[in-house]
Amino acid sequence: MARRRKLLVSTSSEERARAYLEALQAVGIPAGDIRIVEPAERDAVPELADEAAGLVLCGGIDVAPERYGEDVLPGGDVEISRDRDRMEWSLLDAARAAQLPVWAICRGVQVLNVYLGGSLWQDLPSQRPSDIPHSIDEPKDALAHPLEVLRPDTPTGEVLSRGPACVNSRHHQAIKRLGDGLVPVAQSADGLIEAVELDGEHDWWVRGVQWHPENLIADPQQRALWEEFARAIYERKAAE
Repeated sequence: MARRRKLLVSTSSEERARAYLEALQAVGIPAGDIRIVEPAERDAVPELADEAAGLVLCGGIDVAPERYGEDVLPGGDVEISRDRDRMEWSLLDAARAAQLPVWAICRGVQVLNVYLGGSLWQDLPSQRPSDIPHSIDEPKDALAHPLEVLRPDTPTGEVLSRGPACVNSRHHQAIKRLGDGLVPVAQSADGLIEAVELDGEHDWWVRGVQWHPENLIADPQQRALWEEFARAIYERKAAE
């Protein structure tokens, strides 16, 4: 009998994962095929990853600046969890080794960027002030700003080019120096990178966004991003 692989959803708590689970189920991934992974389970990552179908890196608190060679910015409101960092680095190691599809959201795209050798703005308000709103906490589906698509020739860029793309936003950090192999797909009007993909030289489905598409699943354009991820998972399963 074929193994029933689980989609791993990395988060700080089951409650924080709810909107992501609802978005995944909305695009056809059964609840029984999803496995939430929390920092307390970091030692179980190798076993979980061996039976994984893909990986979602969810939003949350900040990546430890030591991961990209910096000290914590004084007064920068930097909140870290080294246990979660260690867990997600291990998950990405496993995903890269097994070529699992990775969908990285908000903190997730920051983790991905640093994992691949990039760096972050630790505190946008003090390090890179802008008139563009990047932190609107409520309501979670509030549209904060439009996107400029830089690479319409990429899969994510094609989706975002189907019509005007406007996204929600609640983050105080962002990509500063891009990680190795990441392609900037879209940005905000002030030049912050908002969407990335791993370049075509890597045979690894990896995509990430700085906003929260799990809260915009009713928007066909945002839903299509989740559908692309679901398709990548099922295509990988079919190829086994």
